[in-house]
Amino acid sequence: SIPELTMQVQLVHLVTASVKGFRGVDCEVGFVEKLLNWAPALEEVKIEWQCKTECSMVLAKLLALPRVSPKAKVIVTF
Repeated sequence: SIPELTMQVQLVHLVTASVKGFRGVDCEVGFVEKLLNWAPALEEVKIEWQCKTECSMVLAKLLALPRVSPKAKVIVTF
């Protein structure tokens, strides 16, 4: 988990982000959550799903995460 003390960090110019080898563990979901909360210019987060286990619960959690950018999309590929 990323400490809340670092909430002052903002990724003002980040437009796209890619996460490869995503397995859906809590710390990875937390990382994507921070990207969505800290990047006001973010348009998309591309996630390359690596794990072969059931992913519907994690996908639902990812798609429901709040975003600071109204344009931010989460795109998951398998």
